[in-house]
Amino acid sequence: MKRLKILIFVAIVALFATTESYAQFDKISFGKYGISSISPQSLRSVAGEAWIDVTNAAKSFKVSNIQGVVYKKGKPFVTGTANAFQVEKGTKRLPLKGKASLCEGVSLWSVLGLLSFDAKDYAVDVSMTVTTGDGKQKVISKKMVPLNKLLKR
Repeated sequence: MKRLKILIFVAIVALFATTESYAQFDKISFGKYGISSISPQSLRSVAGEAWIDVTNAAKSFKVSNIQGVVYKKGKPFVTGTANAFQVEKGTKRLPLKGKASLCEGVSLWSVLGLLSFDAKDYAVDVSMTVTTGDGKQKVISKKMVPLNKLLKR
């Protein structure tokens, strides 16, 4: 279960990686992070909250309409959504809330396979709307971003 929590958390953090071209990602840095809570919603889904320390030297922006899929060896494994959040200028601890569910065809036994977790086996699709402080919006979507590359960031 701990590996599943880490996988879900990394998928949430991947949201930041996809804002690179629109929200001046080079002016954003990350510090400590953690999982605040995970609550089972059913045998196949969880709701949870994570946090990450963010330093944003650029203007503030909002991220909304967040959804994503985590793939394992090219097949959908976990799908999820996250609540909208605001990234203010400066250094803040940012709470991230969302829900995740196992994809069709993925059993609870598959989750046990996370005991031998290898980031190279996973990729992430993420889409969201980024709104700048002056109201400009852009839909950002990234497909099949390798998880091991996100972890190196």
